[in-house]
Amino acid sequence: MQAEQKQSFEAYQRVQAFLADNPLPTPDSYGAPGELLRDVVARLTAHATDQSAGGRLRKAETKRQRILQGVLRARHLRPIARIASALLQDAPGIERATRMPPTHITTTRLLAEAGAFREAVLPYEEVFVQKGGRPADFLARLDAAAEDLRQAQLGQAQNLAMQVGASAGIKDEIVRGRQAVEMLDSIVTTSFADNGEVLAKWRSARRVRGVTGGNTSTGKSERQPLALVEPRAA
Repeated sequence: MQAEQKQSFEAYQRVQAFLADNPLPTPDSYGAPGELLRDVVARLTAHATDQSAGGRLRKAETKRQRILQGVLRARHLRPIARIASALLQDAPGIERATRMPPTHITTTRLLAEAGAFREAVLPYEEVFVQKGGRPADFLARLDAAAEDLRQAQLGQAQNLAMQVGASAGIKDEIVRGRQAVEMLDSIVTTSFADNGEVLAKWRSARRVRGVTGGNTSTGKSERQPLALVEPRAA
């Protein structure tokens, strides 16, 4: 969540607390604007959680991908390449087909290379087992290692989607929250027109704190009414 978004979110929470502490005389109520703000705060809370979780999980999957890439290369592709070089020198094209891929390549390309390795050595499976000492299920193990890496890549994409979706949701809810506060402002200022203490609390609650104003050279910040703060462009 961006700094300005966080500050707006905190202002919405303060406004929500103000409404709870300052109910309108019966039968009046804050009505639809109050319900809208309550929904906005709930959604922002959920989006903030998803945004944080998506970022953390994406980093975890990125690290897992690097580990699984190393496993696929060291435990499966490299032994195949060495055995092919030693035992299949006369097989047409096998040396090129089982040449180790570059170290720094994408997961997608490495998976493609692993698939190409499998297709190249499949006709010589018995040679790898009987003469090369590979396990009888070495191709199945190669497939499993490749699938583990593929799932880690998919997990990373899913977590990125969660993070991006949550970020978009936060932007939308900030706008909805601003609309709710604008409507509530007219209710509060009318209902408590003769109560300066309550109005002072309201003005304090709805202000966004810490938003940098035009006087950036001094490092001072301004407090702006919530309804006047525009969201930062993505």
